[in-house]
Amino acid sequence: MKSWLWNLGAILRAVAAIPLLLAFADVCVCGGERRIELADGLNGAWRIPEASWDGRTMLLLHGFADDMDGAGNLYQKLAERLSSEGIASFRINFRGEGDRLRTNLLSTFQSRVADTTNVLGWVLSQPGVSRGHIGVLGWSLGGATAAGAAAIVPGQLRCMVLWSSAGGDLHAGFTEGRFAATAEQAVREGQGRLEIAGWKTVTLRREFFDSFRGRVVEEDLRRYNGAFLSIRGTEDYLPAREPEFLNAVQGQPREAVSIGGADHIFNVFQPGSPIPDRVLTLTADWLKRVL
Repeated sequence: MKSWLWNLGAILRAVAAIPLLLAFADVCVCGGERRIELADGLNGAWRIPEASWDGRTMLLLHGFADDMDGAGNLYQKLAERLSSEGIASFRINFRGEGDRLRTNLLSTFQSRVADTTNVLGWVLSQPGVSRGHIGVLGWSLGGATAAGAAAIVPGQLRCMVLWSSAGGDLHAGFTEGRFAATAEQAVREGQGRLEIAGWKTVTLRREFFDSFRGRVVEEDLRRYNGAFLSIRGTEDYLPAREPEFLNAVQGQPREAVSIGGADHIFNVFQPGSPIPDRVLTLTADWLKRVL
């Protein structure tokens, strides 16, 4: 089976769901953002619209070995676009990951999900947030993470957006194909090294691979009952599983968009490409309608 999770990953010890909501400090950042520091290294950027805001809020979950701004800073641009449309956002840096230059990854799938639900709890405690109008967006492994979190708190999320998301059996995706040698090394030695062509070489622990056992994205999506949108390019190296996603999700509307010529990261490093802006527009317009 071909590995379809080449750009996805995450790693820290599997924390079930220990609340991390009490100890935090915030630091002002440019452009109306605040950098929020929660306990145990969980942090991110909290942006509230500078004009009118009716409480609508999105959580943005990054992909494997990346950080809160996303490839080509597309998440940062999305946060700015959403703010201009009256929507707040929290871009998460996952613990043990959350730095695009980091090479020793310590997160797991469970820690990613726990980070997401803990940030959701923090967001729900903020003045002005509308409890019935919170959504989540995940890119690549962030998409699978969003589905995992939604399965735990389905009634607290009004909508979900997936960009180039992984699907199917996550353990198979992380132990076959390009990941196979690294997974085998981690089983033998406790950790393995993975070279991501054109980017960096990362160290993955055995706990990282074990954390995906029994995780099937569509099974998590069956526990989610809100609105759903999946966006994927025709040139994504991950297989398109939108039919399976749409069949699994229980809520309405359920929609999927395929963008011709777009790769896994929506051509963000291709000068002059209109695709990144199209993705931002599709996402923002949909959220204005359903969130």
